[in-house]
Amino acid sequence: MTPKQSPSIQMKTKYFNVNNKTFLLFILITLSCNQNSFCQADYPPPSGIWCSCPPSNGRGTGSVVPAVAEKDYVQGILVRVVWSDLEPINDTYEWSLIDDQITAANSYEKKISLAVGGGPNTPDWLYELGADSIHFDFPFSGTIPVPWDSTFLAEWTSLIIDLGARYQNDTTIQLVYMTNATSNGFEMQMPFSPSPTYEELGYTEEKVINSWRTVIDQYNAAFPNHYLTNDFHPVNTSDEIGEVVYTYATETIGERYGANAWWWTQNNTEVYPAQYGILQHSTDNNIYSGVQFAKSGVSDSASFGPGGLPAALELAIENNICYWEVWNADIIDGGFDSLFTAAKCVVDDLKISDFSNTSFKLYPNPTRGELTIIMNRGQIQEISIYNAIGDAIQSHIYNESNNIRIDLNELKSGIYYVQITTENGEQFTEKILLMR
Repeated sequence: MTPKQSPSIQMKTKYFNVNNKTFLLFILITLSCNQNSFCQADYPPPSGIWCSCPPSNGRGTGSVVPAVAEKDYVQGILVRVVWSDLEPINDTYEWSLIDDQITAANSYEKKISLAVGGGPNTPDWLYELGADSIHFDFPFSGTIPVPWDSTFLAEWTSLIIDLGARYQNDTTIQLVYMTNATSNGFEMQMPFSPSPTYEELGYTEEKVINSWRTVIDQYNAAFPNHYLTNDFHPVNTSDEIGEVVYTYATETIGERYGANAWWWTQNNTEVYPAQYGILQHSTDNNIYSGVQFAKSGVSDSASFGPGGLPAALELAIENNICYWEVWNADIIDGGFDSLFTAAKCVVDDLKISDFSNTSFKLYPNPTRGELTIIMNRGQIQEISIYNAIGDAIQSHIYNESNNIRIDLNELKSGIYYVQITTENGEQFTEKILLMR
């Protein structure tokens, strides 16, 4: 892609710098992943009750609301920051918008998921650089960049790279949302009845898909140690775009990826059947999948459908969706405290319970086929795998190593037990879930 000619020198320089930064990131990631197909997060996938809290814009407490964060059942908080606030001047960042939320979350011993959105909150300087735009008046009035515009992609991928350079090793951040130039900057849908028209813009589904591929590649490179996700909606009435994007992300990112739906209610599973299908496929094949509840169960219970918010949560659990973002009002109100405290996914028992074990780490759990074991104390001499009824399936002898990767791809889905024997004769046993 060639950047726009106005201002040509500045944009060409910036664009090729972006490519160089990206190339270096891919080299570093390849080296840091020990030449494996995919990088793997060294913590279990985020799960449980998370808050879909207000955005962080430098005013008030931001996303980490004290009345939410003080609740024991809250596992983490979605921190939303918009591009125009984060980068009000080209290449000048207000990192405190995110840093302050990380500090606040840590003070409550909570984790965060991070979503940086552009869309209608794109900084004006992007259009001054010559990026093409789309204006719309429904369901609200706004302007967004054209997703396949080369100037937009150069600047947006540059932002992603800089985000990764600052936060890729941050352990408070558990999940990163991949976002693009869309109607609200966070979800997947594009504007209805835009000006110029899609025909005048030369719109094709392939252009939108290629834009998402570029964005996915950059997030994958920038955040090799985090779980990644994105929302799914129809795009300009098309379901195919989401299906192609989901397949590409799954194949490109691997175990660190799973689908998300920011429209979650039991009624909306009928409104968005194709996207519901993507979510169900994700729960069957990925160790992370999530939803954001579309409404407040306190103020808009009827919009969920029969049973209100509790039924929506139950439906998510029945689908093995174990990450739930609920509105801050539903947490602060207190009426759902008992429900949220008791909410539990079937795979929750199988998450990495021994991640805090001082002797070893075992991850990811659940796994799709590969398992890493790191001994913090002692050396591994033997690892044995047993099925759920205690039959020995595999046994491996090692020359006293403290970092082992096991291939379980020949085994069927199910529950297994990993027994670790050290050179001193100590034994540790851990239950794992293999999800094919």
